[in-house]
Amino acid sequence: MSTPNSSTTRFLAALGESGDDPRFAVDPARPVRGDRLCAACVRTLPVTDAALTVAMPDGRWEVLGAAGATAAWFADAQAASGEGPGPDAHGSGMPVRVRRFTEALTAGRWPLLAQWSRVDRVDSISSFPLRLGAIRVGFLDLFGSSETPLDVTGYVDAMNIADVITTLLSTALMPPGRTAGLDDDVLVGGVPPIDGVTAVDGVAVDGVALGPWWEQPVSSREIHQATGMIAVQLDCTAAVAYSRLVGHAFASGHALADIAAEVVARRLRFPPEPNGDRESKPGAEPDPVGGT
Repeated sequence: MSTPNSSTTRFLAALGESGDDPRFAVDPARPVRGDRLCAACVRTLPVTDAALTVAMPDGRWEVLGAAGATAAWFADAQAASGEGPGPDAHGSGMPVRVRRFTEALTAGRWPLLAQWSRVDRVDSISSFPLRLGAIRVGFLDLFGSSETPLDVTGYVDAMNIADVITTLLSTALMPPGRTAGLDDDVLVGGVPPIDGVTAVDGVAVDGVALGPWWEQPVSSREIHQATGMIAVQLDCTAAVAYSRLVGHAFASGHALADIAAEVVARRLRFPPEPNGDRESKPGAEPDPVGGT
């Protein structure tokens, strides 16, 4: 059975101070917030930014939260391109640490990710997988400076905190009352430890179906809504609509959430045309998705 250590204790304390109490993770009135989980990471670990991303059953990535502008932009780029240390950590089940990120891009690692603007602003990044046995939930990205990377202690603390976050996410996916009956000494901060969770209802292997106890960021809800609107406009599947949304974000150099907000506000449309689907704004000539 897992027992609390100093890093997880500090993390849970920081999470409580930021407004989320993990003991109420399954309470609809007190939902878990991805941005607060990330903020607690920054307050607990020697890092500057943090981002939390989960794998969806349809192959997409969903950014659940971020603390810091760099983390938010980078997480968006990883989710859209499907490349980066985070997806690598998720796929291998092992942490991925890149001390000098720009050197990795220059060497040709993650070529799609390298094409996104501003990703070269990342200095040092460590990505930790979030998993429960065969269930791969997602990954945690932690950002810092190449001059002061995570040392051994910080690295171990980060892995412990990643385990706690996995447990919190899994608890948020459980039906209310699922943890009822567990003794207090089995709980870490009011939620079961990793080895105390034997099953998670509604979770697909290599993907997560978020339950009603999770509060999605506004940006995530807008991305889903925009995808649906584009699917109607183009009379296509959600997967194709999402790829078009990502393509426009990439071509325009804007964040995926910003493009989604434009679609939801009906300032950006993706009408089908005889010569191919090209996005256009109402009352203006359509903008090409790619370059000429």
